Amino acid sequence: MNAITNLSPNLSRRGFLGISGVFVLGACVPGCAPTPQAKLATGTLTPNLFLTLTPDGTVRVLSHRSEMGQGIRTALAQIVADELDADWSRVQVDQADGDRKYGDQNTDGSRSILLNYDRLRSAGATARLMLRQAAANHWQVPLAEVAAQNHEVIHAKSDRRLGYGDLAGEAALLPVPEQAPLKESAEHRYIGNKAVHVDAADIAHGKGTFGADLTLPNMATAVVVRCPWLGGGVKNIANQPTDVPGLIGIEVLDPSPSAGPVFAPLGGAAVIAEDTYTAMRVARDLQIEWTESANHAFDSGVLSASLRQALEQPGTPVPNSEKGDVDAAFAAGGTELSATYETPFLAHAPMEPPVAVANVTAEGCTVNAPLQDPQSARGLIASWLGYAAEEGEKVTVTPTLLGGAFGRKSKPDFALEAVELSKRLKRPVRVQWLREDDIRHDYFHAASAQRHRAIISDRGHPAAWLQRTAFPSITTVFAAAANAPAEWELEMGFSNLPYAVENQRMESAGIRPGVRVGWLRSVCNIFHAFSANVFADEMAAAAGRDAIEHRLEILPAGGKLTVPGMQPPEGHELDVDRLRHVIERVRALSEWDRPRAEGVGLGFAVHHSFRSYVATVLEASVAEGRPKVANAYVVLDCGTYVNADTCVAQMEGAVVFGLSLALHGNIGMKEGAVVQSNFHDYPMLRMSEAPATTVELVPAQGRLPAGVGEPGVPPVAPALVNALYAATGARYRALPIKV
Repeated sequence: MNAITNLSPNLSRRGFLGISGVFVLGACVPGCAPTPQAKLATGTLTPNLFLTLTPDGTVRVLSHRSEMGQGIRTALAQIVADELDADWSRVQVDQADGDRKYGDQNTDGSRSILLNYDRLRSAGATARLMLRQAAANHWQVPLAEVAAQNHEVIHAKSDRRLGYGDLAGEAALLPVPEQAPLKESAEHRYIGNKAVHVDAADIAHGKGTFGADLTLPNMATAVVVRCPWLGGGVKNIANQPTDVPGLIGIEVLDPSPSAGPVFAPLGGAAVIAEDTYTAMRVARDLQIEWTESANHAFDSGVLSASLRQALEQPGTPVPNSEKGDVDAAFAAGGTELSATYETPFLAHAPMEPPVAVANVTAEGCTVNAPLQDPQSARGLIASWLGYAAEEGEKVTVTPTLLGGAFGRKSKPDFALEAVELSKRLKRPVRVQWLREDDIRHDYFHAASAQRHRAIISDRGHPAAWLQRTAFPSITTVFAAAANAPAEWELEMGFSNLPYAVENQRMESAGIRPGVRVGWLRSVCNIFHAFSANVFADEMAAAAGRDAIEHRLEILPAGGKLTVPGMQPPEGHELDVDRLRHVIERVRALSEWDRPRAEGVGLGFAVHHSFRSYVATVLEASVAEGRPKVANAYVVLDCGTYVNADTCVAQMEGAVVFGLSLALHGNIGMKEGAVVQSNFHDYPMLRMSEAPATTVELVPAQGRLPAGVGEPGVPPVAPALVNALYAATGARYRALPIKV
């Protein structure tokens, strides 16, 4: 694999117009006398934002999305290279800076392929058409007689061929076509197949550039000591250090708003030194008195109690969600089943804590950082520095590789810290968060509570179903007055519950938290999938029914689901037939009907999120007082997928992520401060706890691409709870699971 660079090409087709050519004798057509032929023009072809072809035949694909281990730089390049019909060994990937010319650059929400599949196919197809046209013009033959194949254009009738690099200059002289024909899916060579990530070799050999790897001349390092509670600031530093070798000084940063903090820095005391260790050592020993804020007394236990209490009274109905007469159905009586489910606050805890390098000069500002959304960060930085709209070009934001993110690094508060300190010191500054900073000052995944109540038949079918959900909305980060869950948060596994129920009502309630909340891998689907799947399993168990058979029975017979509230994009409606299909396939994959040993249970869950369908079966038991998952079986239908290996890896990672939160994930707050601090008290799944995982991908069958990075997570926790019930008869309704 060729080396991967972090450069952004700045070449345009227009820049090569006017390049003069020279003349040599042309190649002979068999059977003809040699005739003089114009030499091909030399130059670089850049027909669009995403592709550059150099005279040596190198194809440089520009990735406008951030790489955080999910393989997006590889997948985007696969799409372009396939439609170009390029030789994969001659493809290199460059990282784009943040710039609105690329459109949406937020590597979040499992949307990178969904949003860019067609435009990147078109980018490659456009270049392929231009290369074919250049060759046809050169040979003076009809376009239909030439074909592009593996980095060459071929004229089969005369057995002539030219390499892409040879044709780049000629193609650059042509007008860019408005529309180029795309390949049929059967013609794809890279899309849908396996490819080693383009960054894999560099990362494995320690050559990949992550945020903390970057150094600049005269760069200082800052470690910020932040107030334990949101909104508090420095009141007094009792032990101002003096005569510490390497210490540059301490800068006080103003606190962010305690309500609606958005992405502003939290504030605190920034210890700045010539080296990281000195900054860490001095920061560790500082004795700081903090100002109070409205969040000083925040307690996560009190919030959880408030969420449970909110479920005891009617909430805000989801618009157009009510079917039939729920109250009358409950009043009529019958077998009633009800349960309350709870999940705690969660931290992202990526392996690489936040870090950013900023250099603010009179000419402008550059930032290099592991950012998921460099374009939005660029706008925030320009605003922070007081630049006028026309001065936005003075800010350059370049993403490094991200050592994990899960949504945390789409919030650029840490980059703004580096910008502010560089502005003050008039030199480059790297702000390095410690693991403890990351755990204690995260944008936490919201704690939640759900209440499900149903009247069920003797087969466990719901005749009436009341759903209530309560959680702090992510919108509370953006507005001081925000409270209620947003429509898009309810669409994540709540308002689009797919079961056929004659009498149904959905209600929600919000509450303001005393900490920053944000999106974490699969967002509200985590708790909504948990409660819905476990409650469905409880309905089946109450009737003595097989869990999968019961689930298939309570689904509609087929077709596209009509949902209340927020509507899915056209072409991405919840397809009940696809949902049924992944259920049937995971039943076969897991050998669901094969008896297991005594004390071993199978648990099933299924969920539709990010426009994909995932069904999961876990095989679990309890050993030495601890849950043990031996095997995980996952079926994914994400429509058209690009890199098969990546899809499998994302499902494997989702199992580990989902089991981590199900068994260990719990962030608590006392007196405004987070109780946990590092992996010893906020652990991840250990290798000894990880199951063997088998993944099956549903063939694309021409369907639209959908999400992959997040939809594997939601079914994991409920599948585990259901498996433990099958194994032991004990039902767990709160996470993390405590046996």
